[in-house]
Amino acid sequence: MKKPYIYFKFLGIHSFISTLVDSNTEHRLYDENFDDLFARHEGIINPGDSMKTGILLKDGHSVFFAELGIRITKSYNSYFVFIFDHHPSAADLDIIIDDLEALVNANLESLDLSDLKESMTSALDSTKDGHLIN
Repeated sequence: MKKPYIYFKFLGIHSFISTLVDSNTEHRLYDENFDDLFARHEGIINPGDSMKTGILLKDGHSVFFAELGIRITKSYNSYFVFIFDHHPSAADLDIIIDDLEALVNANLESLDLSDLKESMTSALDSTKDGHLIN
């Protein structure tokens, strides 16, 4: 089955939309209700998860996106962004959700745990002479 999106990226805990806001990138979010999507995919996506769609505008060009946030803890979501050359339809979003497990597994397989270990070790080393909380 052909994917309806032209690109996707696993962002971890960093929201694509927050990045757009922080970088003052011109964009618009669509005011859409995804209750039906969540009902159709109950058990895969849950009430703590999020789905938002929007459009990036630059120099007369437009790119559409869908951001899916999956609740991983009480305080954090893990985000995926999907880029489209058209406004994502309900059928497009269904395909994203249906493929979610495969996308998560593919991203976990490509995760380099040595980089994660190095990052965590570096963060812990930087706090050895100080406090974690000021």
